[in-house]
Amino acid sequence: MPMEPRRRPVVLVAEPQALPGMWLEDVLTDAGCAVSGPYGTCAEAAGSLDTAPPDFAVISADLNRGPGFPLACALRRKGIPFALIAGNACVPRAFSDVPTFDRLFDARDVIAVLAARCPVRGVRRDCPMAGRIAADKAVALDQCPSACRA
Repeated sequence: MPMEPRRRPVVLVAEPQALPGMWLEDVLTDAGCAVSGPYGTCAEAAGSLDTAPPDFAVISADLNRGPGFPLACALRRKGIPFALIAGNACVPRAFSDVPTFDRLFDARDVIAVLAARCPVRGVRRDCPMAGRIAADKAVALDQCPSACRA
């Protein structure tokens, strides 16, 4: 029986700056991944989650038209592992368990995190703040991820 070809892991990239986004796309493609994005806004990236859920995501904390943390919450609710590119941005305590990169990081570092976290996908979680998010109301980011783990 012939072996089925191994599926390439899909990595979502949410990075508003063109050059870093293209660099990440090249690094991930060279590592054998398929890339979804790069997306410049939280809404664009979040819109792709239902139609093409990734195996992993790399998210800039600062996206065009707002922070990337709502996208991080959406990924966590779906059980999709991710890493944050924080730079000088203040990362909420709720994401202290997430790998975080400075603006300047080595390609080997992102590949190591991807290799460590990508093969194991989580389970979907009910989000106690889903109603607030759908109503476009303020979300307590420091509470959302810990509540989603319940």
